Amino acid sequence: MNQKKTTALLLGLTMSLTGTAFAAPTDQAQDIDSRIAALEQQQSNLEKEIKELRHQNSQLKNQTRSQKKQLSGLSKSVKSELDRVHISGFGRVSWDNDNIKGYTDRNDNRRFYLDLKGKFKVNDDWNFNFESETNPRYANYVMADGTLKSHNGHDDEDGVIQRVWAEGKTGVVNYDIGRRWRGLGFQNILLGNETDGAVISTAIPKSKLTANAFYLTPTDKGYDFSVYGAGVQGQVGHGLQISAAIAKLNIGKHESMGQNVYDTTKTFKVEGTDVTIKDIKGSLKGGGTFTWYGGKPGDQSYGDFNRDSGFTIYYTPGLSGKVDASGTYTVTETPSEYRNTAGSLGFVLSAMWNPMKNIFLIGDYARTNGQDYTVGEWGANGYTETKYDKHDCTALRLNYRWSNINDPGSFQLYARWYNYARNINNLVGIFGDKEWGALQPGSKGWILGFKYVPAKNIEWETFYEMATAQNTLYGHKNETYHRNFVRTMVDYHF
Repeated sequence: MNQKKTTALLLGLTMSLTGTAFAAPTDQAQDIDSRIAALEQQQSNLEKEIKELRHQNSQLKNQTRSQKKQLSGLSKSVKSELDRVHISGFGRVSWDNDNIKGYTDRNDNRRFYLDLKGKFKVNDDWNFNFESETNPRYANYVMADGTLKSHNGHDDEDGVIQRVWAEGKTGVVNYDIGRRWRGLGFQNILLGNETDGAVISTAIPKSKLTANAFYLTPTDKGYDFSVYGAGVQGQVGHGLQISAAIAKLNIGKHESMGQNVYDTTKTFKVEGTDVTIKDIKGSLKGGGTFTWYGGKPGDQSYGDFNRDSGFTIYYTPGLSGKVDASGTYTVTETPSEYRNTAGSLGFVLSAMWNPMKNIFLIGDYARTNGQDYTVGEWGANGYTETKYDKHDCTALRLNYRWSNINDPGSFQLYARWYNYARNINNLVGIFGDKEWGALQPGSKGWILGFKYVPAKNIEWETFYEMATAQNTLYGHKNETYHRNFVRTMVDYHF
């Protein structure tokens, strides 16, 4: 500061001497003092301003640091909240060409498809999940009687949230509770379906195995039974993994599995008479002659009523002669019962073996203790009987490499062989996965296919199936035919 004052004094003195070369000495001294005082005042003011600026700069730095901390905290908070929500899934474009015979609609899985999944983090130990499927079909299809249909409008798979479940753990025990798709075995042939229920699992000490216990109820419309049991899964040797489970049903061999809401009997009761008209065909006409084909009153036979109109009624005790059925009538619709085709107990043994690089062998064997039974039907070829006396299913698969949606150019080649028992309820095992109609009960044969990843998160799969299959049309269930089936689809993962 003394150097600054000296500099200012010399500068002022020089300026004063230059500007007042002819002034009197006294006046010069006064002028120099005045100028020095002014310069000292300016210097003081500048020091105050600099001090204030430094103070403001310090405050700004503190505010900046505080704002950075706040922004950092806010960013961490936002990231933390975003990390609690995870959305994933895939979209699919699929095309089938199928010559299937029976009540399964031909080519009905030509479709666009969206599988949307959400996972919400509750805390470090628990998540809550949902899954929504949108499944619009776009092609014409052929009904069992040959009628050509087409899909118009929307159905119950139109983007609603179908499944919700919780996943979590307490200590070494893991929980899976709610409604979701679940399977048993590597190829899901004993059970592979949407179910309500719970699975509890835990690692087996000193091994690479996990044990589980489950109680599950299939959600398909009309079915009313549950299955419970236990299983084990994991690695047991070099390149060898196993998955095994035993399952018990909460119904007996001879009890109903539920009601078939797709197979109902309509009973028409005409007011003012004792006539019950069942399985009506054609239009109802008033009056007419009823001819009964029974031997005596009470026989469970049938007769013709208004024969020319082309419908049949079952015998009602006391009915004879002419009947006036021209009045109003009520309709009762009764679903048929699902025969228990799974029995009371089942098991699955499944293994996956990697004997050498890029080669994988997968095998599943499932069996139930279902009851043998024979179904008789009157068809175009007269009376026929179909035996249902096989209760096991086998599926073998050979993979060369695995495709990887994160690795463009990766691919997989596979061959599959399967042999599934006939089932009058069209079930595999207890409630196994039919893979969108590709694998049907009462069918055995080969599938050859590939998967290819042309770009990241895009996978193309195509396969051809050749099998000996059961015709499931009424009156033809004892017949088999050669099934040819082609499916190609592209999945877009996100």
